[in-house]
Amino acid sequence: MDNRNADYFSFMLGKGMFAVPVMYVKEVFEFTSLTPVPNSLGYLRGVMNIRGSVVSIIDLRKLFGFNPSDELSETSVIDLEIPRNNEKPIEIAIIADSVDVVSGLSFIQAGSASYGIPEGQSQFVRAVARRGDEFILVLDLDKILRFIESDVDKADKAGI
Repeated sequence: MDNRNADYFSFMLGKGMFAVPVMYVKEVFEFTSLTPVPNSLGYLRGVMNIRGSVVSIIDLRKLFGFNPSDELSETSVIDLEIPRNNEKPIEIAIIADSVDVVSGLSFIQAGSASYGIPEGQSQFVRAVARRGDEFILVLDLDKILRFIESDVDKADKAGI
């Protein structure tokens, strides 16, 4: 991963600070409402109409094993467009407890520290950065998407 000359959009999930490349962020707005999808996976909160597109809303707090409130009125939604090799980009939106800033980040060697992510979900972290005294986990959106697609396929095959 080439971290030079790239800006990242940071946000809070639970007590942790996370970031994604700013080039993937289409829009950020306060949560209004969504349409739940019956019998969907727990972290797939529903869909939302964003500027004419029906977009899946993913609660990374649930995917990462945090215990978030089901109350979403104080959260923000980050609309992302993630490029795919030789395919149309995928648009998804994630729920954030709060949004932070766009900034460059100083990456550090992560070692074996989890930085608050359950062990099974550390695969979703691409890098660890530091800004002042604060650690920021840079998410690997490709791995997150592949995991979700695999989970949805498994649920479909199981008839859920």
